[in-house]
Amino acid sequence: MCSENASTRLNFIEPQSPCDYDLLNEVAQSEDLNGILTMILLDDTLSDSLRREVLKQLKAK
Repeated sequence: MCSENASTRLNFIEPQSPCDYDLLNEVAQSEDLNGILTMILLDDTLSDSLRREVLKQLKAK
């Protein structure tokens, strides 16, 4: 997956700090974006709206 496509798939996440931008850039460059998104779903602190967006991205593939 090219990083431009990965970045587009992550545009639903709104970074709150410079560290968030760095993390998103690193995730976007990962070859296992779906694996990372799946792991995010296991986070109990994830908001319902973000969980829906992550699920939508996983289904879009």
